[in-house]
Amino acid sequence: MAQLIQFVKPTLRRKDMQAVLQTMVDERIGPGERKKEFLSLLCTRLDMKGGMALRSYFQALLAALSVCGVHEGSAILTSVLSPAVYGIAARRLGAKLVLCDINRENGCLSTSSALDALSKENDAVLLVDEPYSQIPSEESYHSLGIPVIEDIRESLASSYDGLTAGSIGDIVICAFEEQHILSCGGGAAILYKEESWKKPIHDWFCGTEPWEELPDMNAALGIVQLSTLDAQLERRRELYRLFHDALLKTDHKPFGNGSLDFDTNGWNFPVVLDSKSEDVIKFAEKYHVSCRKMFDKSLGAAVKDKHALFPQAMPALLRAVSFPLYPFLKGSEVDTLIKVISHLP
Repeated sequence: MAQLIQFVKPTLRRKDMQAVLQTMVDERIGPGERKKEFLSLLCTRLDMKGGMALRSYFQALLAALSVCGVHEGSAILTSVLSPAVYGIAARRLGAKLVLCDINRENGCLSTSSALDALSKENDAVLLVDEPYSQIPSEESYHSLGIPVIEDIRESLASSYDGLTAGSIGDIVICAFEEQHILSCGGGAAILYKEESWKKPIHDWFCGTEPWEELPDMNAALGIVQLSTLDAQLERRRELYRLFHDALLKTDHKPFGNGSLDFDTNGWNFPVVLDSKSEDVIKFAEKYHVSCRKMFDKSLGAAVKDKHALFPQAMPALLRAVSFPLYPFLKGSEVDTLIKVISHLP
């Protein structure tokens, strides 16, 4: 029986492992100079003043919330499509999550929905998820007058209408797991643009232990990934355009921003279906193509019956699926994906 086309594949080449081997030869595999170099390169790429590189995404998430003043009783306003890990972080800090609807045009948290929620809260922060490469264009989060945390783990390097991933938040977090644009085999970063955030982050960091920092082995992979990022993005965007053109032959729509001017990072190919997701997944698997529901592990998975509360997000919650998209797709696999996407039932 033929195997399905792999859904996720890290953008690591065999020769990239030389960076890790050199780190081992240097006998500096823990946090050190390569961690500092990687963080510096990342800050330059994203036009950030500074930050911290940590061992896990969850650490970065907790750090960002803590730095922004979240404590017991605080409210965290976020999109209903955000990942379930936000709920775990909120419980760890004794805070409460307030779920808001999305702007269907960009797939991100709706400012108007957040404003309605904020009217009932005295102490809140905004946690902005940017799912499947989306950019929250036309949103005005800072008009709410509360700290904005921007999560770019899936939107890194996307841009649209003058906005780029990482240009919106007071604090920015990014993950480097195997499925992300920068794959370091784990780790994350918390970054800032304004000097006023340097001391709060430094104060938080002083309470951590050295083993919570990103190891040099992971940082070495990150340095290599950054050096090849533009080439990787070029291939991802090429594939996205091919899949987008194929989707135009169906009644289905791309998730979020479908404009040709949207400069996606090509993190998966997300589709909001005009039919049942179960039927499409079976159809794709018939031709050995992996296809997954997009938001089954989101905060919204528990509120799929709340149509009146989240009317804009409901189509994505109920009928959105994604297809594999990464630079290492073989030519034959790309042809199969195009054929399947163009004939989705």
